[in-house]
Amino acid sequence: MAGFGGEDGKAGKSTKKPQLNFQKWFNQAIYSHKTGRLREAEAIYKKMITAGTSDPAVFCNLGILCKNSGRINEALEYYEQALEFEPEDPQIYSNIGNLHRGTGNLDQALKFTLKSLDLDHESSTVQMNLGSIYRDLGKTDEALTATIKAIECDEGNIEALQNLKSLASDIEVNAFNRDSANKAYEKLLNCDDFSHRKIGQLFVQVHLDDIQAAVGSNPIISDQNQAFHRLASDWRFRTALTLLIPTHKETEEFLTRLRKEFLAHIKNHSSTPPELKPLLEALATQCFLNEYVYWQSDEERQWIDDLIKHAKKVKEEFNQYLPMIGCYRPLHSIATKEAINSYPVNSDESKAFVNTQFNEIETEQGIKARLGHSKKITNEVSLDVQQMYEENPYPRYKHADHTHPLFAKPTAEFISLETTIKNPSFCNELSTPNSSPKILIAGCGTGNQIINASRYKNAQITAIDISTNSLAYAARKIQETNMRNVRLQQLDILDANQLQDIYDVIECSGVLHHMQNPAKGLAALNSKLKPGGYFKIGLYSKLARQKVSAARKLIKNLGIQSTPEGIRNFRKQVFDDDQHELKDLSELASDFYSLSECRDLCFHVQEHQFTTETLEKLLEAERLTFCGFMLPKSIKAAYQHCFPEDSNGTSLSNWGEFESNNPSTFQSMYQFWAYKPL
Repeated sequence: MAGFGGEDGKAGKSTKKPQLNFQKWFNQAIYSHKTGRLREAEAIYKKMITAGTSDPAVFCNLGILCKNSGRINEALEYYEQALEFEPEDPQIYSNIGNLHRGTGNLDQALKFTLKSLDLDHESSTVQMNLGSIYRDLGKTDEALTATIKAIECDEGNIEALQNLKSLASDIEVNAFNRDSANKAYEKLLNCDDFSHRKIGQLFVQVHLDDIQAAVGSNPIISDQNQAFHRLASDWRFRTALTLLIPTHKETEEFLTRLRKEFLAHIKNHSSTPPELKPLLEALATQCFLNEYVYWQSDEERQWIDDLIKHAKKVKEEFNQYLPMIGCYRPLHSIATKEAINSYPVNSDESKAFVNTQFNEIETEQGIKARLGHSKKITNEVSLDVQQMYEENPYPRYKHADHTHPLFAKPTAEFISLETTIKNPSFCNELSTPNSSPKILIAGCGTGNQIINASRYKNAQITAIDISTNSLAYAARKIQETNMRNVRLQQLDILDANQLQDIYDVIECSGVLHHMQNPAKGLAALNSKLKPGGYFKIGLYSKLARQKVSAARKLIKNLGIQSTPEGIRNFRKQVFDDDQHELKDLSELASDFYSLSECRDLCFHVQEHQFTTETLEKLLEAERLTFCGFMLPKSIKAAYQHCFPEDSNGTSLSNWGEFESNNPSTFQSMYQFWAYKPL
């Protein structure tokens, strides 16, 4: 019983005073409740209770009023009284479960939610709530099963799908959850508002047995290789290749070998078997997404060069060779629009192939021509970094996490969730539901952060970057997600004073550490942050990047160039030598598996690394207040166990001690919020 209503549309009459007109009072209360006159509504509900009403709707509506005004215990009392009159109502049990979950009383939340499902096991909403409780309890398998059930009960349950997305990276396939995991995999592959990178490990778990079996056959492409043909005919495998980059050595080795076999087959037979064409197209899309990071032999390079020459001479054969060429060279570099228009697009794979390798690039080039330019960039390091990202817009992705407008929330709610301080202070622009906070994303790259910022309700977003190619990529992605609240500008962070606005929130993640002087970059941005505003910052940890530092040192000593061929050869050395000193790097760093990401990881022209001590000095210089690291609950709990006196989790000296004992804590970056005092 969610609220309002009444028993059969009427207010139940009291056994004590049947002469009283409960229906009239109830109607008055409902009208006041719906029109926002909450005190008046509450007074009427209470008058009905005093007079002896037995209508559970009265108690439930009072429970809602109390909940919305923060009086949780009082709300629980009213719901429990409602149960006395309607002990078989599943919605009342569900509401009580939700209240307990909100207070962190998960055992009671589970008890009442399960009781609700006993009474109505087909309720999508209650199944979804059960999944959320299991997730909070750390029971991923049970959370997955309940969430999938919620979606099956109601395919239109957008919130349940959102919950499934939040579980994606934690799914580990086992005998208990195999059916639900496969359903989740298929459901998530079909989402276009979700970063498919999060199901990279799920992809490996689902397909690894067949990949390993297929590799055991020589050649892979043979009629007898049943595992290979299972992969080739599996829409999930082909689709995943067009959406995500598998960060897995065995998978890369399989795809590298398969690509060469396809090329040899075409060289010897002049064509690809028709039933394998969708797989070849998907492989070509995958090679483009990872920017042709797979190693190529001299023999392959010669074969593909010969194939391109032949295809250009014999135009009627051009189309049949296009997917094979696309596995080694980007389509837009060798084909005309006229040629592309004649290519048969008759499957999801062929559509993804043409769109990814040609149409999207053409769109970006048109956008780039229209982009406005700001002051000329003069800082030498900024120019070097700009050149690097012009060569390889970073990172490439098909889809990013985009929040449905229905689930966008005031910015303060997300800051509260992601900080560790109690009762953070917020100005009206960040906390009130109808405000329009101004948000700056500094160093937006290809736009992933911009799309993620769709979670901020009514936000007005400005995004800057030094690379026009990255901005063009970002603009295309913004168009695809239909975000109309974003303004893009080419600008060096050092020139932030050119921005006309000042901002309520500034996000700058993974950028300052690539500047010549990160402190100057932070100062430039801080001058554009309102007092009372918040910074979201991401910086490299020196301790967590020891393997990366070793890689950078080795690359420098060996004189390996940051060219595509140099990066491919470096990766092959690491992969081929089980005793290689950097072997762990390929296993720990997901950024190792695309050309631009590997370049950013190991070959960047400028990189600073921080400790908690230097981080503290950086923030103190700008008079910014550290608000706690963004970390998994398990790490936060481990820290609290070590330092129970630091309930806010904001002692950077303590965190330094914790990190020294747990050096992989900040494997990606130090990621945190900081507050600019009024």
